[in-house]
Amino acid sequence: MTQARNILFVALTFMYAACASEPKVDETPEQKEERAMDEAAACDPLVGEFRDLMVDYEKALGEMVAAKKVDAARQEELATKAKDLSDRIEARGEKALGVKCWSEFNTIGKTYGPRIMKLGIEVAMMEGGMQGMDPALMEQLQKVMQ
Repeated sequence: MTQARNILFVALTFMYAACASEPKVDETPEQKEERAMDEAAACDPLVGEFRDLMVDYEKALGEMVAAKKVDAARQEELATKAKDLSDRIEARGEKALGVKCWSEFNTIGKTYGPRIMKLGIEVAMMEGGMQGMDPALMEQLQKVMQ
């Protein structure tokens, strides 16, 4: 059940980030992701670190799903780091980071959050970690994944 709680926490963190405001620009998802990565690299080092962690997190979960083998220690490490970085960035806030970096932090969360959540749920299902979860909550998570 710890894995399910970690997935839920990460999912809620990313859903929070997705609710934050971001300038609306007509871009393809690929262009938006590329812009976010380029701009985040020029921001506060924490935002760049967060971006790199999200890339690693998605890759690690994808590898677990592909191998059909869960590395619980690695998953826990990534979830803990994601929470820590997210908390540290949020503690600094928009004023300290600047609008551009704050926006990039939110864009990174919007870009990687749904992917990581989907893969995390797949990993949890592989190990039976979603059993016993509130069915209504599970349904909401599945809707967000679509």
